[in-house]
Amino acid sequence: MTRTHAHVYLAFGSNLGDRRENIAEGLAMLHESGQVKVTEVSSLYETEPVGYTQQGLFLNAVARVETDLSPLDLLSLCKDVEVRVGRKPTVRWGPRILDIDILMYFAESDDTLLSGLGNSGEDGTEVKMDTPTLTLPHPRIWERGFVIIPLAEVNPDLVIPDGRRIKSLIQDLQVWTGLRLFEAAPWWHYADQNRKGWQVTRFTEVESTNTIAANLASVGATEGTCVIAETQSAGRGRRGRVWHSPPGGLWLSILLRPTIQSQDVGRLSLIAGVAVSSAIRETFQLPAVVKWPNDVLISGKKVCGILPETRFLGDKMDFAIVGIGVNVAIDTDLLPLDVKETSATLLSPDYPYASGAREALTASILNNFSRLYKQFLSEGFLEILQEVREYCDTLGREVTVSRLGMPIQGIAVDIDSDARLIIRTKSGEDVHVISGEVSIGVPGAG
Repeated sequence: MTRTHAHVYLAFGSNLGDRRENIAEGLAMLHESGQVKVTEVSSLYETEPVGYTQQGLFLNAVARVETDLSPLDLLSLCKDVEVRVGRKPTVRWGPRILDIDILMYFAESDDTLLSGLGNSGEDGTEVKMDTPTLTLPHPRIWERGFVIIPLAEVNPDLVIPDGRRIKSLIQDLQVWTGLRLFEAAPWWHYADQNRKGWQVTRFTEVESTNTIAANLASVGATEGTCVIAETQSAGRGRRGRVWHSPPGGLWLSILLRPTIQSQDVGRLSLIAGVAVSSAIRETFQLPAVVKWPNDVLISGKKVCGILPETRFLGDKMDFAIVGIGVNVAIDTDLLPLDVKETSATLLSPDYPYASGAREALTASILNNFSRLYKQFLSEGFLEILQEVREYCDTLGREVTVSRLGMPIQGIAVDIDSDARLIIRTKSGEDVHVISGEVSIGVPGAG
């Protein structure tokens, strides 16, 4: 038989011991075998057990690998790795230290001795087979959110049996039922198995997720630590305002440790605004836009506020925290009247899959923020400024900016490389505003 090079999607699961370490060790063993090259790994998702439910929660992930092994030889290697990590025989769908399943196998070779070949695509020709030990593709892929979601993350353009791309499946928020983001990618790399991704820490109720994140930072928490709470009793907004955080929203704070100056904090706010707007568009297909400097709006109503906070040691930044509050599926009647009039919620509070919707939005926000933040650190703000401009609905509008002293009125014409809003006054002067309260239109006009 001709040697075959293949692209393969593997599913990993663990619910005993150090679940994260079990999956990381399994990935490393496959990579170290010299017969498998791990090319991409999804985020880690915590999921409820299926079938045999009297057991602990699983961590699940999907990896894309390259190999010259046949499907059956690859299966043998995966089973050997499971045993080496510590797997023992158990009941079907029972608890396990590590489970590795072959989901889909795409061969670059035209060798039909591999078995019945399916359709061709970007990964090669899909191998289909049904033997007592292995069925390809895995027969239960499309039934399980904990497979669909990480698989779509690794390759959103993968074609599913009905001809659609897999990314269309995760827009059905019911798929996210029973699943929570545990650690966002990239969390694993062979050269640094202990690297940390965007780690999620959850609370039922806190005074403020920003406060919790700051406390964690003070005791050495790593960059990418994310704090999520179901409610906040003393959430903070800009200028000392209270941020109302009823059940049903996403109250999230991200800990960062960038080497930046104090004036760069405004850039982090806009980066977060673009990340949230993009995530809302992806998850809910709603036209979210950024209102400079730190709000996200839909049809003129506020659905998200962003609060960056920093701590400096001397002239060096110790850490930055980006607080993000999104009205996902809240009861707006719980908001004060003045807040209710200017606010909106993405979904009705009685939407049946609201929990899954929050999880989908969380994953999308962190993926988008991670991409923009890394680009900002490596290439500078100028490289993402055009994307910021495209999302900023404030540009081109007549605005009033309230600051200490006289308000500034004019047309918002641009955002500069320092994240300042450029306002062109009636006299033709361009004023660069670094902070202030922006209202659309001129008070008293019309």
